Amino acid sequence: MKVAIIGAGITGLTTAHALLKEFPTWEVHIYEKSPVLNEVGAGIMLHPNALKVLDYLGVGETIRDAGQQLAKAVITRADLKPIKKSDIDLLTDKDGNTIIGIHRARLQSILADSLPQQRIHLNSELLDVIFNESSVDLKFSTSKGTFDFVLAADGIHSQARSFILPNSKKRYSGQTCWRGISTLKLPEHLHHAAFEAWGNKLRFGIAPISDTEIYWFAVHSESAGGKDTKETLQQDLLDLFHEFNPIIRELIQSTPVQKILRNDISDLERIPVWHKNRMCLLGDAAHATTPNMGQGACQGIEDAFYIAQILLLESNPEKAFTLFEKKRREKVDMVVNTSWKIGKAAHQPVSQFFLRSAFKIIPQSLVKKQMETLYEVEGL
Repeated sequence: MKVAIIGAGITGLTTAHALLKEFPTWEVHIYEKSPVLNEVGAGIMLHPNALKVLDYLGVGETIRDAGQQLAKAVITRADLKPIKKSDIDLLTDKDGNTIIGIHRARLQSILADSLPQQRIHLNSELLDVIFNESSVDLKFSTSKGTFDFVLAADGIHSQARSFILPNSKKRYSGQTCWRGISTLKLPEHLHHAAFEAWGNKLRFGIAPISDTEIYWFAVHSESAGGKDTKETLQQDLLDLFHEFNPIIRELIQSTPVQKILRNDISDLERIPVWHKNRMCLLGDAAHATTPNMGQGACQGIEDAFYIAQILLLESNPEKAFTLFEKKRREKVDMVVNTSWKIGKAAHQPVSQFFLRSAFKIIPQSLVKKQMETLYEVEGL
């Protein structure tokens, strides 16, 4: 079986691992439009559901060693005082897995370096797709080929998706995010924990991703398509967050301005189908979500596991893709919709008030049950 994976991000690389674990004789090729593997310089949170899959694929311990275990995740006021204290048990699955913070580029390198390098094709932008009766012809900027089936994991801006659903739409949240990594030494009480501080239409997140690196993100309600002026960017952010804890301002000041990234926060409007003929969308290409639950990459990693497991049971790709979508729809819809609602509520004063009140009164047992559902991966 000859398979093409479009996109060498986290979902695409994990999918290659999953296929090669179950089908070691398959010819699996990964095509990436960028000339180098260079995930943006920011952090990522891997929750227990993703770690279960990565453990199954044999890379979990390497990833843990390269990242930082986070004992708790706390929503706070602007002064970093918790709205409600976190219980580590809420973030831990039955196997003892909790959240791992890691640099995105480091995670990508671990996944890429443990795959056959001759099967990773860089500088290969997808240009055309031709569906045949029992194969798919792909044309890239530097090559072309015929494959038994294609798995497209090329993100929210997926080029592959345009050949399945040319009219799919992204949905802007009304919020813009700045991200950076600092080497500032945090006070002891902020070690091994992720914090998200809420202000008036402002949020600021902090998460250690190694012994020496702190990933941070700053979110503000903005019109789409805004641009920064590098000469004033740090001061602009300091002015936005002037009422927040001084540590937050120190994180901004300690990050080189050229390494502060800006992105509008969007997700993908629900699309009616993820597959056509012998091509199937995975991860953000199928169900991109806002980052408010920390589940974007985690759901892509789950997709990688499930598609390989379903192909073990159903060898016909078109039938397998139908089963895959049936298996995954309910969970990813829940993640996308819940994440969207959290992001909206966090930036509206009245909704934020009710959210804060709910955090205080919702029983821990109910939250634990919801987290167990989120962290469940069938078969692991």
